Amino acid sequence: MSSPIDQEVAAIRGEEKSKGGLSYEVILAEPVSDRPPSPLTVSTPTRPQPSEEEIERKLLAAKERREANRSINDVDEKINQAVQKRQEIVSTFVTKTKENLDAKMEESQEKREAHLNSLKTKLKEHLERVETIRLTNDTKLQEIRQQIDEKLKSADEKRDEIIKQLQEKLRLHEEHIKSVKQSSEEKTKAMEEQIHSKIQLAAEKREEIEKEMLEKLKEQDRRGELARQKKENRLSGGGQCDEGETASSG
Repeated sequence: MSSPIDQEVAAIRGEEKSKGGLSYEVILAEPVSDRPPSPLTVSTPTRPQPSEEEIERKLLAAKERREANRSINDVDEKINQAVQKRQEIVSTFVTKTKENLDAKMEESQEKREAHLNSLKTKLKEHLERVETIRLTNDTKLQEIRQQIDEKLKSADEKRDEIIKQLQEKLRLHEEHIKSVKQSSEEKTKAMEEQIHSKIQLAAEKREEIEKEMLEKLKEQDRRGELARQKKENRLSGGGQCDEGETASSG
């Protein structure tokens, strides 16, 4: 029969479960029996059993590797969260900027249309006043002609002199009508040029605003690309370091 000490040594076994789900079984000694060793057992060299200190060292190294992998995973998760948050901020900024630009462009369009309508109204009123003056002048011209006919009938002696005077008045009156008409046409042309100039300036301003927004969007894309490249470089460097630590620990 085996001694109590031999039975105790044969029964000593250690088992440890890591947090990763792996199981380690450590056998400190082989069971001892009363049977004499066989020649095969005597002749075959036995493999030296690892010491308790070596087992603890390997377990500690394995634990450190697991913690290092967990730290890398935590860093990757934080980086992914930061990149996602930045993308959300950029997306929100672009959306709000586009909405503000659309609102400003719509407001500018409404103001421009209101201004154009105001100018058109003023031009229409001016043309109506010119037409009223023309009709008034036509009426007066008709009255003058009637007066001429009456005076020709009533005074044959002074007919030539009166005709000359009235013709002079008529000439001056027609020149005045011509001058008023020319002035009205010049004002109309000036107002049309002013409207065209304001429309062109508004279009140029809108193009400048659109260019500025495109430049801002390009800058945001460039910064996002730099952040992504930094993340890839960091991950590449971390992966190489992890492989080196695994090789040295093994």
